[in-house]
Amino acid sequence: MGAWRERNFRLLFIGQTTSALGNTLIPVALSFGVLDLTGSASDLGLVLGTESAALVIFVLIGGVIADRVPRRGLMLFADALRGCAQLAIGVLFVVGHTSIVPIVILGGVVGIGEALFTPAATGLLPALVKPEHLQQANGLQQTASAAAGIAGPAVAGILVLTVGPGWAIVGDSATFFVNVALLATLSFTNVTRAPGEGLIGQLREGWVDFWTRKWFRTIVFGASAFNFLYAGYVVLGPLMSKLHYGGAGAWATIATVGAIGSTIAGLASLRLRPRHPLLVGTLFLAPACLAPLALAALLPLWAVAVASALVGAALILFNTLWQTSVQRHIPEHLISRASSYDYFGSLVAFPVGLAVAGPLAVRFGPQVILSCIGVLVLVVVAVALLVPSVRNLTDDQPAAPGDDGAVADA
Repeated sequence: MGAWRERNFRLLFIGQTTSALGNTLIPVALSFGVLDLTGSASDLGLVLGTESAALVIFVLIGGVIADRVPRRGLMLFADALRGCAQLAIGVLFVVGHTSIVPIVILGGVVGIGEALFTPAATGLLPALVKPEHLQQANGLQQTASAAAGIAGPAVAGILVLTVGPGWAIVGDSATFFVNVALLATLSFTNVTRAPGEGLIGQLREGWVDFWTRKWFRTIVFGASAFNFLYAGYVVLGPLMSKLHYGGAGAWATIATVGAIGSTIAGLASLRLRPRHPLLVGTLFLAPACLAPLALAALLPLWAVAVASALVGAALILFNTLWQTSVQRHIPEHLISRASSYDYFGSLVAFPVGLAVAGPLAVRFGPQVILSCIGVLVLVVVAVALLVPSVRNLTDDQPAAPGDDGAVADA
């Protein structure tokens, strides 16, 4: 396939797939490491929430930096930082006798690294592949990340049950350094950009571009609401697994089957080229309601796993179409800032959701909260589809700022 024949993309793909494989160990290993340490869903929400909060706080700065400096260099620094922080977390769990405080602090460092890495990575990809291969490249990356998730949670579950969560996290840290080594071998010409204004001026320029594209801001606000809800599933899923399904092994199974669904959908996305990508992508998000509803109903483990597969498929299809739309329609000199506003807006509510899920579950019960999450996901999808520019944005013609992103059908 076309994207794979491009050397730079192959190197980027291998490095990021290796890192993604390591990252799939973290949800299971970190969740049960914290639960074993304190037994508190609220503490788990605090650890996960601190990392997400650091990402949200620093991602706008990361976007500005990535639009000012060579993006590859920023990615190298960010992954080295994340690798060191994850190594320290793993060592703390391995040696034992730790408290929740250093885990929280190091989680924040991981979030800062991600805030620097992600906008740069979004902006770098269009420079490495031909325009006609862009969606294919996004689809391959999403598929590989999902495929890594098939083996990762299962391995993490085995490690948690045998040698403990620390070694799984140490393994994740090593994958960041593999990605650093491969990124360093890329060979391409950096785009020369004008220095532009200072930090505040460049943030303002990115904000104006973001706000004048109605399709962009609608999806970002919708993603913020969606991620607030999904955060509750991230916290309460392991808790329900521990209370009703036998513990880490069950949650690892749910996550693994979800990754299988993501992988199948990712392969389908390689040939998917809808005329209206945001309309199709948003519709694909509707099945994301199924996993929290299945847990709330205490369905058998196999049924929860099938629901998780549909959620995984929904997320991979939406993300592939969304990332490609952003990269096609946003100018090169603004793309990292656009990505940073995307991540900021999409994730700003995620740490809030992580923080409140535990206390709400204590007050109302986890099944009630999971039921509400499932219903509200459908509401978020429906509201986004009411916006004409979301339904009408086409794949073949960029939408200029100020036109609401709407392009009439041919």
